[in-house]
Amino acid sequence: MSFDSYSLSFLQTIGSVGIGMLITAIANRKKNKAETLLAQAQTQFTSIDAYSTMLGDLRTQLNMQGDQIKNQAEQILNLQKKENEYVRIIKANQTREREYISKIKSLEKALKEAEEMLRELQIKFGIQ
Repeated sequence: MSFDSYSLSFLQTIGSVGIGMLITAIANRKKNKAETLLAQAQTQFTSIDAYSTMLGDLRTQLNMQGDQIKNQAEQILNLQKKENEYVRIIKANQTREREYISKIKSLEKALKEAEEMLRELQIKFGIQ
């Protein structure tokens, strides 16, 4: 073998290695890009899963708060009913009180008139 054949073999080997390296580099670049995209997708999936869990927790809290609001609304309605009943009782008592005050005044007036009549009779008949 001559120097030219060694050079030619060497150049062919270098060329084929270079082409192989180029093909490998292109393939690896696509592989690396695909792996990067896969990692990003997994990160996004993890984020979406976390947000989904948070959303579920928030919905549960909203439902619990809705139930609490319903219970409080029922309690408020019951208190309003009791308040209305108490107001009715108070008004009835105030009406009776006014009637009793009116009767007391008329009785006091009648008592004064009776006392005056008694004094007049005592004077008329001379009883002291």
